[in-house]
Amino acid sequence: MTKKGIWLAQETTPEQLNTLKKLAPDYELIEAWNDNDFDFPLEDIEIIYGWKGQKSSELLKNNKSRLKWVQGKAAGVDFLDLDGLKEKDVLLTNGSGIHSISIAESVFGMLLAYARGIQEAIRNQTTKTWHQTDRLMELHDKTMMIVGTGNIGKEVGRLAKAFGMKTIGVNRSGHEAANMDVVIPQKDLVKKVSEADIVVNILPLTDKTTHFFNDTVFNAMQKRTLFLNVGRGPTVDTSHLIAALDTEQVAFAGLDVFETEPLETESPLWERSDVLITSHISGIAEHFKKRLFAIFEENLQAYLAGEELPKNLVDYERSY
Repeated sequence: MTKKGIWLAQETTPEQLNTLKKLAPDYELIEAWNDNDFDFPLEDIEIIYGWKGQKSSELLKNNKSRLKWVQGKAAGVDFLDLDGLKEKDVLLTNGSGIHSISIAESVFGMLLAYARGIQEAIRNQTTKTWHQTDRLMELHDKTMMIVGTGNIGKEVGRLAKAFGMKTIGVNRSGHEAANMDVVIPQKDLVKKVSEADIVVNILPLTDKTTHFFNDTVFNAMQKRTLFLNVGRGPTVDTSHLIAALDTEQVAFAGLDVFETEPLETESPLWERSDVLITSHISGIAEHFKKRLFAIFEENLQAYLAGEELPKNLVDYERSY
């Protein structure tokens, strides 16, 4: 009888591997991260834990493929072949929730770097310059608009409340969300964005969110708004953001994601003192393996029992 396979494209610990052996004794566990390690028939893989670009795509395109489920390791799934997965009725679950703490802390790290003059102090230290600026701000009593009220947005909101801030959440329908004082539907953002001192973008990338942040949105902001992007790079029109920085419509941009990654060396963003660039690191979580495996384990138990996957099942129509 043909052996069914679970491809561990995401590295596991010895303890996690033992757990999988007990949970799924009828499955072969394939620990392979490059072509040289791979000696299991592609068409016999039923589950992928993680994703390895070329080999995963090759598997998906195999006409004999028995692939039934992919457990992704990121919250965003826009880099996957969603059309191919949907066409073959492959279940897709993502890693939503495992990056919430790290990304929320990065948001406040970038905010404090600007608000309390830390970014400028780092630059001054490299030139041994003693300069006491008086143009600092407090986060207390400021209003933060959080665009995207999923797990990350809720954690950003929790930290904002700890700083004594007011929070305005933005989501598709305007439904209630934890740690938000007010929630508005996405269609009302332009009318309400001027109420925010700080705007945090946590949008996923879909057809409807590409270049969502454009000159219309930036021009509707109050003068000298702080803008942070920890969602997806292409949700922001970079040229329009630069124009907003030039006019001080946006006083500061903290950017972890970009339309093109790596950010091209000729990008004018590198040279700007009103921009803080991090190289798509906000999602790097100290306990990443533990948190991702917890999602996979719970889903695997349901999968083997023939039940609906309980954690982070992606809606292909929404792309998240």
